[in-house]
Amino acid sequence: MSDKVYYDESCYVCSLEINTIRERAEACGIEFVDISADDFDGNIDEFEKEMIGWFDQKATKGPETFRLMYEKMGFSKAVYFSRLPVIRSLFDTGYYIFAYGIRPYLPRRK
Repeated sequence: MSDKVYYDESCYVCSLEINTIRERAEACGIEFVDISADDFDGNIDEFEKEMIGWFDQKATKGPETFRLMYEKMGFSKAVYFSRLPVIRSLFDTGYYIFAYGIRPYLPRRK
């Protein structure tokens, strides 16, 4: 698998989304890496703020990681819609509000 998504299993919202789509995404060749796992060998500070991805040998972060992940899973029409200028601005703004304004204050799994 060359496509990867780094996510935080200790975050309730992050783990809910990934675990909901995991089976379909893995069938499409996407590997998920839990940054909160004891065996994670990267610098967690680089991955903690935004969702990081690796698609077609290119690093992505934030909303673009979601777009590429869903595009690989076959949701190309929805992804196209999310890239329209006004919709893109709304989606990206919502993502950043959650990632920087809400997520840091949510309770964590142990």
